[in-house]
Amino acid sequence: MNILLTGSSGWLGRFLAPRLRMSGHHVVGLDVAPGADTQVIGSVADRAVIDRAFADHAIEAVIHAGGLHKPDIARYPAQAFIDVNVTGTLNLLEAARAAGHDRFVFTSTTSLMISRAIRDEAGDAAVWLDESSGPIEPRNIYGVTKYAAEQLCRLAHLEHGLNVVVLRTGRFFPEDDDTHGDPPGENLKANEFLNRRLTVEDAARA
Repeated sequence: MNILLTGSSGWLGRFLAPRLRMSGHHVVGLDVAPGADTQVIGSVADRAVIDRAFADHAIEAVIHAGGLHKPDIARYPAQAFIDVNVTGTLNLLEAARAAGHDRFVFTSTTSLMISRAIRDEAGDAAVWLDESSGPIEPRNIYGVTKYAAEQLCRLAHLEHGLNVVVLRTGRFFPEDDDTHGDPPGENLKANEFLNRRLTVEDAARA
């Protein structure tokens, strides 16, 4: 199958592309930055780039792993998150529908599911997150745009029958968390592996 993988030069994309090829798929990577698995340089926010990728590579399915994420808040304005995470997702969904696709995978975030009690560490035990966790209360522009993109995926399924899987992953980004200064980055990551962090390899496997 010819799969369009967005974010192919990113942290998750670098691990996804080899796994997809090992499963027998032809991977067409799309990213704003060059990389070993990126054939199309451009932004998902540019519909013309998406349409050319679909036409030139006979795309049959999409794994949308690209986008601006939490650490990017310090580097980009809110409008960039809307352009990439919301408009970019809409562009891909519309192109997939026009091509008659029957599958679309969107990567989102478990940060949408973390309640105030969890954030305040008010409980006395660990909490398992599942589809019933909530309420959904995005904490920042990243969460707002990821949730909006999820709703676009839901509408694509309800209105057009596109089979969409939304995968809410725990954090696996390699950057340090800009909201915590203590403990330092590597120490914090090590502690997070006990509860909220997963390896990028496990994210790609999922």
